[in-house]
Amino acid sequence: MADFPVPEEQRQTIRGGGALSERVADADRDRTVTLLREHVVEGRLTLDEFSERVGLALEAKTRGELEAVMVDLPVTQPPPTAEIQPARSRARRWHIAIMSGHSTKGRWRIGRKTNAVAVMGGCDMDLRRAEIEGPEVDITAVAFWGGIQIIVPEGFDVELRGLSIMGGRSLRLRDVPIVRGAPRIVIRGFAIMGGIEVKSRPNRSAGRATRSLPPRIPGLPPPPDMAALGRDLRRELREQRHAERHHHHHGGLPEPGPAAEAQPADGTVTILFCDMVDYAGMTERLGDQASRRVLHEHHRIVREALTRNGGREISVQGDGFMIAFGGAARALRCAIEIQRTLASFVPTDIAEPIAVHIGIHTGDAVAEGDDYLGHTVIVASRLADAAGPGEILVSSLSEQLVQGSGEFDFDGHRETNLKGLARPQPSATLIWAG
Repeated sequence: MADFPVPEEQRQTIRGGGALSERVADADRDRTVTLLREHVVEGRLTLDEFSERVGLALEAKTRGELEAVMVDLPVTQPPPTAEIQPARSRARRWHIAIMSGHSTKGRWRIGRKTNAVAVMGGCDMDLRRAEIEGPEVDITAVAFWGGIQIIVPEGFDVELRGLSIMGGRSLRLRDVPIVRGAPRIVIRGFAIMGGIEVKSRPNRSAGRATRSLPPRIPGLPPPPDMAALGRDLRRELREQRHAERHHHHHGGLPEPGPAAEAQPADGTVTILFCDMVDYAGMTERLGDQASRRVLHEHHRIVREALTRNGGREISVQGDGFMIAFGGAARALRCAIEIQRTLASFVPTDIAEPIAVHIGIHTGDAVAEGDDYLGHTVIVASRLADAAGPGEILVSSLSEQLVQGSGEFDFDGHRETNLKGLARPQPSATLIWAG
C-alpha cells in the first residue's frame, strides 16, 4: 500500500518538533485534545470520531504517534475577519413524532439547543456521529404517551434532568472513564405517561477513525486498533446467532415451532429483560478469558430458549438481553426455561454457576426498525433490575393475561418501586422451580 501523503504543514510540524520517536509529555497530549475539540466544533469530526482520536492521543507516547492523530486535519489558525467561512449544513433543532416514528442518525448537525417531542409516537436520536456547535448540547425532550430514545457515545458527560408524571426517565451509561475534553450533553426530559431513555453505546466508527489515519508514516508503527477485541466478540456472537436461527434441524428438516412466526409491529407486545447477576464480579474473580466463556454459554442458553418459545431478540448489551414476544404465555415459558436450564448448568472447566434476574411486562410499544420504544420497555427493564438472583418478576398485567390458563403459578405479590417511575408497579414472582 502506498504511503499516505503527509501535508507540508504537518511535515514542518514534525521537523520542528524533533524526531518521531521523541517522548511526549502530558502537556503535549492536552494540547492535542484541545485541537481535536476545536475540529469537533468546526464540524470536521463527529462525536465518536473525536472520542476515538482522544483515546489514541492520550495513549500516545511519542511525537510521531501524536502527529498521526492529527495528520489528516488542517492546522487550526484564527481566520481573518473578512474571510468567508465555508457553508455548513443547518443544525437540526426540532425532532417531532406525532402518532408516528421519527429517527435521526448517521452524520448530522445538532444545534446547541435542540428539542425532541413524541406524542403517541417514537422519536430516536443517535448522537454518535453528530456534529455539534459548541462545548455543550442542551436537549429538551417531551414524551406524551410516547417514547424518546437518545443514544450518546460512551465516555461522554451526560446529565438527565426533568420530571416524570405517570411515566419514566432512564439514564443508562456504561461505566467507563469520561473522555477528556468531550462536549457535555444536558437532557431536560419531561415524561407524561411516556418514557424517555438515554443510553450509551459503543462508537459505531470505532476503528474507522483509526483506519482513516495514514497507513504508514516512515519511522512510525501503525496505530493500534482499539476496537479489535470488540469486533471479534461481535463477530462470534453474530455467527452464533446466525447458526442458531438458520441451522436448527430435526431429522434433516428445519425444526418447527413458534420461532418461525412473525412478530407484531406497533401494538401490544410482551417484553422480557434478562441480565446476569454480578457479571462484573465474575470477571474480576475468573479473569477476562474465563468469564468470556461463561458469557458465551449464557448467550447460547438464552438464545436457544427464546428460539423454542417464539421470541425475537431485540438487543443484547454485554450480559443483558431484551426479547419481544407476541404473547405473555410465551414470554413466561421462555423465562422458566432459562432459569431451569441455568440452575442445572455448570461450566465444565469453571466452577462458577450462572444466575440471572428477569423482568416481564406487557403493553403497547412503538416499533422503530428492529427496536421497541416506550413505557412498556422501560417498565420491563426496571422489573428486571428489581428482581433478585434467580427471580422472574412479572407485572400484574402480564400475570392477568395468563391467569385463565392454569399453567403458571405466582407468589410474592407486591408493589415494586421502580427506578425513575413515579408510581409503584404491581408485580409478582413467577414460580419456576419444581
